[in-house]
Amino acid sequence: MEFKELKRENSLVTIEYRMSFDEFTPFLDKVYKRERGKFTIPGFRKGRAPRKLIELNYGEGIFYDDALNEMIPDMYDKSIEELDLHPVAQPAFSMEELDKETGIVLHAEVALYPEVKLGEYKNLKVEKVDTEVTDEDITKEIEKEAEKNARLVPVEVSEDGDIVDIDFDGSVDGVAFDGGQAEHFELELGSGSFIPGFEDQLIGVKAGEEKDVTVTFPEEYHAEELAGKEAVFKVKVHDIKRKELPEIDDEFIGDISEFETLEEYKKDLREKMEESKKEFAEGKKKEDALKQAIENMEVDLPEPMVEEGISRKMQETDYSLQQQGFSLKQYMEMLGMQEEVMREQLRGQVEIDIKREMLLEAIVKEEDFEVAQEDIDAFIQKSLEDMPSMEEDRLREIYGAPEYESLKHSIKMDKAMDLIFDTMEVK
Repeated sequence: MEFKELKRENSLVTIEYRMSFDEFTPFLDKVYKRERGKFTIPGFRKGRAPRKLIELNYGEGIFYDDALNEMIPDMYDKSIEELDLHPVAQPAFSMEELDKETGIVLHAEVALYPEVKLGEYKNLKVEKVDTEVTDEDITKEIEKEAEKNARLVPVEVSEDGDIVDIDFDGSVDGVAFDGGQAEHFELELGSGSFIPGFEDQLIGVKAGEEKDVTVTFPEEYHAEELAGKEAVFKVKVHDIKRKELPEIDDEFIGDISEFETLEEYKKDLREKMEESKKEFAEGKKKEDALKQAIENMEVDLPEPMVEEGISRKMQETDYSLQQQGFSLKQYMEMLGMQEEVMREQLRGQVEIDIKREMLLEAIVKEEDFEVAQEDIDAFIQKSLEDMPSMEEDRLREIYGAPEYESLKHSIKMDKAMDLIFDTMEVK
């Protein structure tokens, strides 16, 4: 077998593999021995028919795909090592030629770690974030608590903000559509939960009233068959309820908190909101600095690298959803979303995540950070605080003591991040 780098464009390289058919034959034999029990040939006991006879009955290439799958991993690993390449995604193989006389020619398109040119990443200017908590902020938070504790009272005629209990039956051109029907659906008017215009037409209705509501689906509506179409909903209003807010006083505060007076509650709330705003401001400044550093560097991401990152993100999302009792597929069906649309929505964040990782890797290389034993010990102790049930010896073993290579790399990446944040200047 021979292989060589055929061409290179930016971070994509094409490797060509050439071999004789005789070199391919051992893999065919291996697959035949493993799979022959699946084939029935008249005159032979199951699993005893010769390979040639199986190929004659089921097609000459019946074992080719599996044989290629047997051959490719070791062949690819050997070529990557000898050509000193650093892939960042799974290769894409294509069959160029497969002939018993002339042999086999395979091409593999391989995405390599791209070149990164660092820009400015130290002394970056970031905007100051306001952390003041005003009396208006306090009032709004208390009003939210009052909203949560509102009681619902029945009324005869609906107003904006009321909750209506309705049946509805939607149709387009007289034909009902999926998802257009419901019974005893509770809708808060003005919430924007329904198609634009739907809720507005229910303001002023009476309990027990029936009404036709005509709306037009948005052009960008997720269900393509409904996008831009006019629909008529036959609506029946069962009842209407209005929120009655409690009076905000000491008694109310005593009911919802451990404080006895409104003033005590406000003081505590202000302290918590100030702390929250400070944390947000610090995070925002760091986010802005990191964003600048990423924008200042130059890198072209190979498309296979991005696609593999998107697939990994979708797998993580699927796993997370399964912990809640349903799958990513079910989630997309609920939203009426195609997989391609979701992949495109994830693309931007995945690209940022990849670039962030590359930025930090490049800074680590540029700064040539040292990792002292005290850095390792501090990292171990911090990890033990986060995992109190873990024993220190076991944790050190997990991190690969005594060399700690992966741990050292993590610490260096943290040092790169700290360098950006510690040198940023707040305007």
